[in-house]
Amino acid sequence: MIAAVLLAYFGHRVYVETAAYSAYRAGALAPASAEVVEVSYASAKGGFGGDGTSQAVRFRLPSGDEGTSLTREREAFLDVDEGQIVRAGMWHGHLVTVEGQYVRAPWTPGAALVFTLLPPTFVLMVLQVYRLWRLRKERPKYLLGDNSSGAYTMAAALLAFGASFVASLVDGVPWVPVPAFVVSALGPLALFAFRENLERRAARRR
Repeated sequence: MIAAVLLAYFGHRVYVETAAYSAYRAGALAPASAEVVEVSYASAKGGFGGDGTSQAVRFRLPSGDEGTSLTREREAFLDVDEGQIVRAGMWHGHLVTVEGQYVRAPWTPGAALVFTLLPPTFVLMVLQVYRLWRLRKERPKYLLGDNSSGAYTMAAALLAFGASFVASLVDGVPWVPVPAFVVSALGPLALFAFRENLERRAARRR
């Protein structure tokens, strides 16, 4: 269930980010006015101050909802003040640009942290469904071999942490969760399929 929920969340997130970026590139954003509610800076030491290495700006959108931009490079910081009215580019209610500058951050720290749960839960889900299917066709003794689910789930978790870290360095790419998921989830499953095939061939020779 956790894997299904996370797949739905990241699938929707990738769709929104990709569609919003495509609309930005095509010049198809809806113009609107937004009010700057709060401007904050995060320093490399984790504190807040004007000498920060990232800027977070919270906006009040025309619908009354709020949106936030996160910029990690000083040269890309927005030159705005609290209470200022700015020109915004919207896509289906999502804030995409401020004063013509693309402000969406597809891979936020929160998304990166949640992503680390997806590959191991997905791998465990697939392997458990496979083993239940095998249980209906073969003796239970076969399912208790050396090719256990735990090792592949752990491998997926470790790869997820690594892929999440690498993806966090790639700023502004809306579909970055896709290759991260392919590497960290489909890699262990491919290895499992290879070893499972070898075990089944060895079992037939006995």
